[in-house]
Amino acid sequence: MQIIILGASRAGLILLRRLIRSEHEVVLVDPNAEEIVAKNNIDVVSVSGVIIDIEALREAGIETADAVCALSESENQNLMASQIARDIFHVKHVITRIFDTEGHHMFDESGFVTLSSTELTVDAFLHELSDPEQECTVDQCSTTILGENIQFDVVNADDSFIGSKIKEVEDTDARHVFGLIRHEHMILALPNLRIEKGDKLILAASKD
Repeated sequence: MQIIILGASRAGLILLRRLIRSEHEVVLVDPNAEEIVAKNNIDVVSVSGVIIDIEALREAGIETADAVCALSESENQNLMASQIARDIFHVKHVITRIFDTEGHHMFDESGFVTLSSTELTVDAFLHELSDPEQECTVDQCSTTILGENIQFDVVNADDSFIGSKIKEVEDTDARHVFGLIRHEHMILALPNLRIEKGDKLILAASKD
């Protein structure tokens, strides 16, 4: 398939690598796309431009794309880019990452699929909590997302992370920070969110 990834977020880059391994024809569009693929040593066609820029999308080959996946850190741009892909370029398969959980399903009725990172995580936790064979804990759970088996681990934030931004945190076990739990509430891991004392990190990793 010819697939365009809009946004070089962590999720975008992970999906990008997996699609490449599956031998799909992939193009990345991001304001810093060329710099990012060079820095991460990713062999993929890249277009540096805003994901809602029609000329950048044309350069990426959207007119012949089989699918568009909008995964930037801006929900508004993801939705706008998805509407452009569907309404102007008539891409049949459009998938959009969002963060707000209110009313997003109405976009599904408009012709593209919206995936709420928050809802997917909460659903996974509720699934584990409802299993009578499992202890009532949210230390670890797994779920399938877009055909990939993802494991979530909840760990206490190390003291060395306090005050750091999410984008500055790295994990040695090929996991990335999906969100954090603060005062019993889950917060999605946005790049500039700072970690506070007492936070628990929600780490996500693929289970091959």
